[in-house]
Amino acid sequence: MQKFCCALLTAVVALLPLSTALAHHNTQAEFGAFDSPTLYVEGTISRVQWGNPHIAIEFVVTGGDIPAGEKWRVASHPVQIQIDHGFAKEDFKEGDTLKIQAWKHVRGIPQLWPRAIQINDGPMRSNMRFTDMIDIAKGTFSAMNITAAANLNGSPSARAGEQYVAKLKQMGLLDEKGNMMWPAP
Repeated sequence: MQKFCCALLTAVVALLPLSTALAHHNTQAEFGAFDSPTLYVEGTISRVQWGNPHIAIEFVVTGGDIPAGEKWRVASHPVQIQIDHGFAKEDFKEGDTLKIQAWKHVRGIPQLWPRAIQINDGPMRSNMRFTDMIDIAKGTFSAMNITAAANLNGSPSARAGEQYVAKLKQMGLLDEKGNMMWPAP
């Protein structure tokens, strides 16, 4: 019996990574293509959940493209990716002012995926390095007044999409490996 229990436990533990991988979702399937238009929303942070699998920020809308007074949630990357993009847990506090450019959930759930985030009077910072690449290739990035994601420079460009990779290459912004070469501000 002990051998059976040990074998069963080993099998369950071995299958855990597989179940986690199968549970992952496609952000673009939930929020639309990353080259689609975004909403602009302002609000006051009411709760921050800084953890995996995704960071969540709940807020009350105060203005922008969503009616004031509504309660919404910003869903974002896992902790390490958010840190790699240049954000820290300390950046988000209850009561802080939130300004966000984001994609709305395609099923009408009151949830947004952030393109760029501004806290209080700080800069509007990118939350999407691949969308930075798309906007740079489209020639719209500079006019957006967004600070590029902290990990944009040196990032592989393939996830931006073939048409944008070709344009970035034509613009001389990719190295020999296809990684982004964005000049530091």
